[in-house]
Amino acid sequence: MSIRGNQKKTLSLRLRLVALVVLLLAVSLGLVGFALDAAFHKSSEAGLKARMESLVYLVLAATDANEDGSITVDDDPGDPRLGQPGSGIYAHVYGDLNEWASPSSLTVDLPRSQRAMAGESQFNVPSSENDFYRLCYGVRFELRDRSTLPVTVCILVHSVELQPELLAFRTGLWRSLGVVGLILVLAQLVLLTLGLKPLRRITQDISAVESGELERLEDNYPKELEPLKRNLNHLLDTEKANQTRYRNALDSLAHSLKTPLSVIRSSLPADSSRKSAAIENSVVDMQHLIATRLQRAAASARRSIGKAVDIKTQVERLIQSLDRVYSQKTINTDVIIEPGLAFYGEQRDLLELAGNLLDNACKYGDGRVRLTVHATDSDDARAGISLQVEDNGPGIAEDEREILLKRGVRGDERAEGHGLGLAIVLEIVSAYNGEIIIEQSDLGGACISVLLKTR
Repeated sequence: MSIRGNQKKTLSLRLRLVALVVLLLAVSLGLVGFALDAAFHKSSEAGLKARMESLVYLVLAATDANEDGSITVDDDPGDPRLGQPGSGIYAHVYGDLNEWASPSSLTVDLPRSQRAMAGESQFNVPSSENDFYRLCYGVRFELRDRSTLPVTVCILVHSVELQPELLAFRTGLWRSLGVVGLILVLAQLVLLTLGLKPLRRITQDISAVESGELERLEDNYPKELEPLKRNLNHLLDTEKANQTRYRNALDSLAHSLKTPLSVIRSSLPADSSRKSAAIENSVVDMQHLIATRLQRAAASARRSIGKAVDIKTQVERLIQSLDRVYSQKTINTDVIIEPGLAFYGEQRDLLELAGNLLDNACKYGDGRVRLTVHATDSDDARAGISLQVEDNGPGIAEDEREILLKRGVRGDERAEGHGLGLAIVLEIVSAYNGEIIIEQSDLGGACISVLLKTR
């Protein structure tokens, strides 16, 4: 039988801080990147607009108004790209009677532009219906007859004109921000490593206390952790002192009761009357009862942070003792213990628990015993243990199992057989907030599984 607790995995404090730092840096650098990209885009459009204004003046310088109200423009207004078909830069001049388009627009279907009032400048950026930057400027030419001729000069630049510049900037920008982000993450990791070092040290020391390597925390910690160290040491000292006082009180009680009982036994008459024999038997039962109850009470006085007890070593001692006790029987004992498994509790509790279960299995089995011990949570530094003892004896009837596991039932009132020793086993299991299960073993006999929690 396997008994394991399902515990939700939690992230470490360092991993949480690293994840939070990475998230904040990604958001911050992303916002900075988008802001810089938008600013550069506007700056590029402003620069393009200034270049388009220069082209407007070049075209205006090459434009002339005729007396009949028509306009003429030199084929070479001063920029070679206006004379190259499909160059991406185009000029359009609108008059009342005619209009002129630069040679660069011969193979391009340019959108029509609205007329601009004299002295008015219109700048439009690309949209979903128009892929051109457009700058239109309105002027008036004065004719010889004192009349005026309105003329609109438009410069159009395809939107792809700025793409190489924007792409180069964005590539450099995000690459630079990525390098900066990586450097900041590494710097944060170094800061977190140094900042959390005292926490790791106190965690290691607490683990050493749990495993029994240290009695208390003695290292020097930052002042923020000193109250934690002081309170933990106070808790450990108080628990140890309480345990010592409790055990001393039990020893004193045992010593105090032993003398009156001895006096009672010595005062009994030497005759062998039935009444005297009954009194002597009662005194013996009282002595046995007191010793048993004191042992059980001592088991409940265990420390919550006990030293690590090597299970394999203790089990080997028990098996050697049982082999001598049951030397008249041929008992084959199979032991399966998880390598390096330790019990974080009282050594006496482990010996009594395993000893009683193994003793029952040897006594009532038919020569075959199997002991299996494994950790209930291998990820925990102080994992509990699952201990299972099986035999090939007659087993325990199902209707007797509930009686054996019923709390408050005395050992001498239980069914004959496997009931011997289970009272102590139940006391120890209860002291460790554990549980016990009785089942049928695949060996044919009883299978008693015990789960002990060390926390």
